Order: sequence, then C-alpha cells, then structure tokens
Amino acid sequence: MGRFFLFALLTWITGNPLLAVLVLIALSLPGWWAGSRYAWKMSRRMRAWGEAGRLRRALAVNPHDVKARTELGGILVRQGRFREARAELTQAMPRADDLPEANYALGLCLLHDGEVEKGRELVERALALNPKFGYGEPSLRLGDFRAGRGEWGQAAERYRQATGIHSSSVEGWFKLGQALNHLGQRDDARTALQEAISSHRTAPWYQRAEGRPWVRRARRLLRSIR
Repeated sequence: MGRFFLFALLTWITGNPLLAVLVLIALSLPGWWAGSRYAWKMSRRMRAWGEAGRLRRALAVNPHDVKARTELGGILVRQGRFREARAELTQAMPRADDLPEANYALGLCLLHDGEVEKGRELVERALALNPKFGYGEPSLRLGDFRAGRGEWGQAAERYRQATGIHSSSVEGWFKLGQALNHLGQRDDARTALQEAISSHRTAPWYQRAEGRPWVRRARRLLRSIR
C-alpha cells in the first residue's frame, strides 16, 4: 500500500507514470534513502522535463500561446539552456511584456549573454510589475550585477531586499554579508553571515544541498573578519 501511495505521489511530481516507476526502482537501490536529497532533485528534473514536453506539444498545436511559450522559456532558463530560452522568450515578448516572468527570464538570458544593461533593465521591469515576484530571486540577481561592477552599496541594498522577501535564503545572507564586509561594516557583515549559517541549519533537508556551498563560504568569510 505504501508503494502505491509513493507511486501516486511521484506520478504527480513528475507528471509521467513511467518516470515515476524509474524513480521507484532507483529508490529501491541499497543506500538510496541515505542520499534522498538526490531523489528529490531527480524528481524535480524529471517533472521539468515532462512539463517542457507538454508545453512543446501545446505550442505545436497553437504557436501563439504566449503563456505556454513563456513557461517553456522559464523552464529552459532553470535548466541552463539560455540560447533555447532566449529564442522562445523573444518570440513571446511582443505580447508578454507585461508579464514579470517573461521579463525576468529574458533578462537572465541577456545577462548570461553579456548584454548586462539590457538584462538588468528587464529584471528591474519584472520587479516593477510585481515587487515580490520570484521570492527574492530577481533582487539577488540584481545584487550580483552590482557586485560584479564593484558597486557594493547598491549590491547590499538589493541583497537586503532579497532577504527581506526570503528570510531563510542562505545565498542571500552570505552575499549580503560579503557586500557589507566590502563596505567596511564588519559587525553587520558578521550578523548576516551568522544568519546564513543559521538558515542553513534550520532548512528542510531537500534545500540543504543547494545552500551548502554558500554556508561554507559564509563560515570562511566569518573567520576572516576581525
């Protein structure tokens, strides 16, 4: 009975019964449960693949479906397939320029391709359309843009916005601490870095792997601040 419910859950997560069966087989391997975060990551990837396939089929029937094209572009961005994402989003933008997700995803593509000013403008437009869009992620990327230019004051402001929306973001707290350290605000930097460590400690198991590189960097930076 338990396996049936697990199969039903995995089918819902992946959107594909065959993929759910493959995950169940993988879960039965010795020691897999010990590394269950990998099963979680695999299920997320499989669900994204299944969703991308569904969106492509929808676009084959109706190439003018702006919502489907925007969603497909967002999935491709998350998969790191920026060239494909840019092609989809460029087609969608004439009728999707009022959608924060379209502006944000295309902005990331442009930033990745080195068109930093145009990319920044689109990410900022996404936030102008919806200040809480992306659960702090757009503010993080704008902070990265400022940090890359050595504009640490503006970077810190963006990182504060990100942690204000997503208060348990290990990446956000680390980067805020890093920016404050560059500004010479040592006490505030320590506080932010300690918050990064605390956030990682209390994060759900499936999020700890993503936060691990940032918490390591937070600990190293914290030790170096005097």
